[in-house]
Amino acid sequence: MNFDIEYVIRVFPTILKYLPVTLEIAFLSGAIAMLLSVCIVLLRRVPSRILQAILNFYLDFFRGTPVVVQLFFLYYGLAQLFPIFKNLSGFSAAVIGLSLNASSYMSESIRGAVQSVHRRQTEAGLACGLTHLQVMRHIVFPQAAKVAVPTLVNDFIGLMKSTSVAFVLGVRDVMAQTKMLGGSSYRYFECYFVAIIIYFILTKLIHCFQKWLERKLDVTTRKEGAACSTSEA
Repeated sequence: MNFDIEYVIRVFPTILKYLPVTLEIAFLSGAIAMLLSVCIVLLRRVPSRILQAILNFYLDFFRGTPVVVQLFFLYYGLAQLFPIFKNLSGFSAAVIGLSLNASSYMSESIRGAVQSVHRRQTEAGLACGLTHLQVMRHIVFPQAAKVAVPTLVNDFIGLMKSTSVAFVLGVRDVMAQTKMLGGSSYRYFECYFVAIIIYFILTKLIHCFQKWLERKLDVTTRKEGAACSTSEA
């Protein structure tokens, strides 16, 4: 079968039309995962063996099992045990499942970034009269953010790629439309080629945003450092 570039051009807008659904799943899941990750990082500081065991099981489960199995378990398995989940839409199940999965990775990225900031800096900030919240905001978070950005962006890219399995729950996204067009025309190569191009461009755009954000954080940190030096003088 020859590669049909005209067919690629013709179906590209048709597949691209469902990109907002993919982006909505990715950004909703990413936002929820970020909130869950912060909560997990804070809870891991609580000196409770039972709580730590629960958190470790949570992290091991979502990091040690395939995301598509997790989605099936959430959408079909829980609905069988708990009738309340029968009204859960495929879109909602995809967002919840991907959020839980992504939080298991993002929480470790945030925890590692916070731990990279030396404890003496926190102690020095408290000794200067700053509150713990001010220390976290002005000293710990700016430095931790610079460390966390690359890994968090990689986590989000992984999440973006994982949205491609949402179609197994009946979600009409980029992959679902690609699969349907390929099945109806038997032009699988051309259809999946379009999907690859779309995901590749998305990934490159996210990397560009990462570089911009890293430069922004670097400038902000230098300004705050200069301000602190001026006030000390």
